[in-house]
Amino acid sequence: MLDKLSQWLTPSIVIHEVVWTLNELIGRQSTLLYVKALLSHRKMNIIPLSRQDISWSIGKIAEEALSLARYNDKIILSIAKRKNTPLVSFDNQLLSQASKEGIAIINPYLT
Repeated sequence: MLDKLSQWLTPSIVIHEVVWTLNELIGRQSTLLYVKALLSHRKMNIIPLSRQDISWSIGKIAEEALSLARYNDKIILSIAKRKNTPLVSFDNQLLSQASKEGIAIINPYLT
């Protein structure tokens, strides 16, 4: 699926999530090697967080009375909205939130 995309617009927070998750699954050394390779991939384009992303995310969490555990997801949604780009995720809850926000999605389960 990723091969079909011309570039990967990746919120910087997603890189952090990859590091934390892979460290638990495959350990420190393999994680470091994987992330280095990921960062050097020609399609990788890391999108930094903006003040507006943080503000929008906190506002949505307050408005929807959500746990702060949902902060990362809201940041990802904010960046997708700001960049006007479809969202790809294996997280069905995140894809559902994106649809509700009017963000186009690419569902990997359907491709």
